[in-house]
Amino acid sequence: MSESANGLRVINDSLVLTSSNIANTSTIGYKSSKPVFFDIFSTSVYSKNPVANGVSILRNIQDFSNGTLISTNRDLDIGIANEGFFRVLDSKGDIHYTRNGQFILDNNKNIVNMQGMYLTGYNQKHVNNVFDTYNIEKINLKNAYKLECKPTTEIKLQAYLNSQMNKISNTNNSNDSSADLEAYTNSINIYKKNGEKEKIDISFSKLENNKWQVHVKSNNPDNEAGIDQNFELKFSPNGELTSDSIMNIKSNNSQYSNIKLDLTGTVETKETNNNFEQPSQNGYSRSKLKYFTISPNGEIIGSYENQQHKVIGQILLSKFISPENLRPETGNLWSATAQTGTEIIGIAGQSGFGTLVSRSLEMSNVDLNKELINMIVQQRNYQSNVQSFKAEDKMINTLINLR
Repeated sequence: MSESANGLRVINDSLVLTSSNIANTSTIGYKSSKPVFFDIFSTSVYSKNPVANGVSILRNIQDFSNGTLISTNRDLDIGIANEGFFRVLDSKGDIHYTRNGQFILDNNKNIVNMQGMYLTGYNQKHVNNVFDTYNIEKINLKNAYKLECKPTTEIKLQAYLNSQMNKISNTNNSNDSSADLEAYTNSINIYKKNGEKEKIDISFSKLENNKWQVHVKSNNPDNEAGIDQNFELKFSPNGELTSDSIMNIKSNNSQYSNIKLDLTGTVETKETNNNFEQPSQNGYSRSKLKYFTISPNGEIIGSYENQQHKVIGQILLSKFISPENLRPETGNLWSATAQTGTEIIGIAGQSGFGTLVSRSLEMSNVDLNKELINMIVQQRNYQSNVQSFKAEDKMINTLINLR
């Protein structure tokens, strides 16, 4: 009877685990568990032959295989494809781990899960630093909602200059109509230190064979102390630029930062008319955050109203040598134990970590069909143990009633 009663208790515990799996079929990031059974034997004092004493559960083993990723189209829904856990902090500073990627922003612009635990990683000030685990902190986007202006410090322009073009007659006479006809001009907007936008003209005029003049001037009649500077370009007979391709644009006006004009790739050729590649510069005005996206490597990329895109944070993942030894906790969380091994923190997509899938969530990995079959098997086992108990009970009654 003790063996049967033992079997009933163990099968009941197994059924509880199966029921928990079935109940969490729709729980985001849930990982199913199964019991590991072992048989029990004892040796009688009067005999060395082992006697079967039933069954017990050694431990419950967790299945950390991936669940299906489903699209949600919500910015702060994040799924992990393959290995890794989100690392979160509770209000006491204790570390927990989860595969549930449902996050929101709290009143202080911290990224938190539905229980209010803080997602950890790098904030904007540490994003471009060398990777280390000392700068890991709560991810806060408060400072990312405004983008301060950046004055222009570099202009890139690649020109194709026609060697057959006539040279200018007088570079020092601004009223010379031939100079206006022969100069080829392109314009670009730059930004001052205060974020104000200003248009400048970059003109190319031929001085003589294989020699050109570059004139950089503010296109603002009210700005007498603006940019106004000339440079010379020299080319080899085959059209390659032989003078420095980078010039320093200077101004007596403190409103400007020092600007480098990069003409790398500029050539002189007779096979095309004068033309430019699209010029670019690295400055921008003040702006507000429009939205942000999360890249597969965990970078949080902010998109601003001035068309700028900037990394404003990074989500880091954790993993363990033996994740099966993580201790499950209420709220679809786990915590580390001595048996899990040292926590390994890293960037998604590197060093064996899985990648992040934005606007998606990982569903439970419970196989409902399998669990229902397990439930039927457990029910039959329970019934069989009940029959064993009843048979033993009848035998005992028979012995008692021998008189």
